[in-house]
Amino acid sequence: MNTYLLEIGTEEIPASFINKIADYFKAETIKQLESKNIEFSEILSDGTPRRLYLYIEGLPEKQKDSEVEIIGPPAKIAFDENGNLTKAGMGFAKSKGLDKDSLKKVETERGEYLSGIKRTIGVPVKEILPEIINNVINNIPFPKSMRWGNKDIRFARPVHWILSLFNDNVLGVTLGDILAGNITYGHRFMSPGIIIVSSFKEYKSKLKEAKVIVDFEERKELIRKRLDDISAKNSFVIQIDEDLLDTVANLVEFPHPILGEFPKDFLKLPKEVLVTSMKYHQKYFYVTDENDNILNYFAGVSNTVPKDDNVVKNGFERVLNARLSDAMFFYINDQKVPLDKRVEELKKVVYQVKLGTSYEKIERFKAVSEWLARKLNPEVLETVSRAAYICKADLMTEMVYEFAELQGIMGREYAKLAGENPNVAEAIYEHYLPRFAGDDLPETEEGAMVSIADKIDTICGCFAVNLIPTGNNDPYALRRNAIGILLIIRNKDYRIDLKELIEYTLSQLPEKIKFDKEETLKKVYDFILLRFKQMLINESVAADAFDAVAGNFTDIIVLEKVSKALNKIKDSDEFQIISQSYKRISNILKKNNYHSTDYDENLFETDEERKLDETLKKQLSVIKTKMDEEDFEGAIDELLNFAAPVNAFFDNVMVMVNNDKVKNNRLGLLASLKSCYDILGELSKIN
Repeated sequence: MNTYLLEIGTEEIPASFINKIADYFKAETIKQLESKNIEFSEILSDGTPRRLYLYIEGLPEKQKDSEVEIIGPPAKIAFDENGNLTKAGMGFAKSKGLDKDSLKKVETERGEYLSGIKRTIGVPVKEILPEIINNVINNIPFPKSMRWGNKDIRFARPVHWILSLFNDNVLGVTLGDILAGNITYGHRFMSPGIIIVSSFKEYKSKLKEAKVIVDFEERKELIRKRLDDISAKNSFVIQIDEDLLDTVANLVEFPHPILGEFPKDFLKLPKEVLVTSMKYHQKYFYVTDENDNILNYFAGVSNTVPKDDNVVKNGFERVLNARLSDAMFFYINDQKVPLDKRVEELKKVVYQVKLGTSYEKIERFKAVSEWLARKLNPEVLETVSRAAYICKADLMTEMVYEFAELQGIMGREYAKLAGENPNVAEAIYEHYLPRFAGDDLPETEEGAMVSIADKIDTICGCFAVNLIPTGNNDPYALRRNAIGILLIIRNKDYRIDLKELIEYTLSQLPEKIKFDKEETLKKVYDFILLRFKQMLINESVAADAFDAVAGNFTDIIVLEKVSKALNKIKDSDEFQIISQSYKRISNILKKNNYHSTDYDENLFETDEERKLDETLKKQLSVIKTKMDEEDFEGAIDELLNFAAPVNAFFDNVMVMVNNDKVKNNRLGLLASLKSCYDILGELSKIN
């Protein structure tokens, strides 16, 4: 079996691109090989900042032979009355390269047609691979790409060389005017010379000798091990953040961790400021003691092994100290301006042209927060109101201007220093939660209510001015906001009417915005409900169970409970009788345009009518009581008592009789039964 190795050598590619490109290389190559009917046993793809590689193992000498049946024109056109091919039939067969001996009439859904077999003899794989690889390279979906020099090609960064080997021979692949060869290059600084390659094993081993570790996972684990060794040697803990580890592993070709330190005076800064400065701005790992107290050390990862670590260490320390000096200046300076004044400054900041300033947004969601507090917990009204008012104040601080990742965190810190209520301070941070999937949720009542209010205001405002998400385009993160609202409500078990919340929020929008309130209310409600439906589906609630009850309940806690209760029983034989009878009753009533639930038991002519009436009168009040008590499983169990009398009724009673009084009486009985079913939901939506 044969092998193929491709390497594209470049200027430094951004760390966030590398793994995505490697995944694309593998997936697209598999797709292309399968489309060409070429087998393989394994495909590997990986890279470093300066190179991307693709390796295919188990390639055959040639692609498989293939046979494909092709349907041509109708038989009456392709064959004459004697069964011979017409010019049209022969022309079609020739144009498609069909085997003459395979041509025949075949019966299809549309009638008789000409059919023939196209046989393709497999060609050598090495003749097909260049086309496949060129297609893969030229269609890489880079987040951003560039041109360089006078080359009419685009890539993430300028390309310097291409290595392309089929077994040990160069296979012709080009990118612009760059021709493939059998050479690669070592580490830019430690071993920059030419390396001649004849196999994948040799490729990896020679590059490792030249201070290049080409596999991401290997670099990552090497960094982890060396950081752990430094931690053990110094009796402290280097905190290995997995996202940061991924990033750093794609910033270097030969990682060399180095321990540095900074002046202890900087420990007066909040921990989050120190961590942000190290992690986000310098890509350093921070250090704590065994009690998670941050220490004045850090670990940076160099891309070279210097003759003297102190030279690199001093450089790492110099840039971090400058960053922390700025942070200390901002921290001291910010405290000189009261939070209330910062809020006033937001009057000059445009949130969205049609929706006004950030201050106007605060006024809106502050009112919504207070509405929530009055509904859910009036005791926290004052602190909820205060938290809503100052929660965006830190956006006007120098610290957050420089370190955007610290919004909310610095607001909490400055509020504590200003002597605000601890729950108010915490709510400033919590109102941004959750920020991403799996993130923490607000713990305080103030944080939860302000978070809901801020998010629902964003959604309602954007829908009102027609900034509705389409496809992947969601610049105001409305989907994430909707999910955040739902997660908080569920976590806190808040009993609120979602439609009322949306309606009140829409009422706070400025009068200058002209929009249809009823239509917008429906759109926003449906938008959030769709997120909730997907959440429950992910928790194994069937879509039809949700759809059946979604129209009846606007309290999502109740909606969840009813959906889950119905989901448990909906596939049982008894419930299938109920849901099928609901559909049958609905169709009968709709066909006769009948809505009245009035009926007279004196007009009953059969025992089945009487039994159904008796069951209805007995069960209706019980079902209503259980629904009011939120014993939804119990209510559904009571509904199942209708299965036998309903079955008997439809088996033995003719509804559409000639006697109008009897007919209408039976329709009234069925309408009453449907209204009982309707307490639970629209059961016709059950599959």
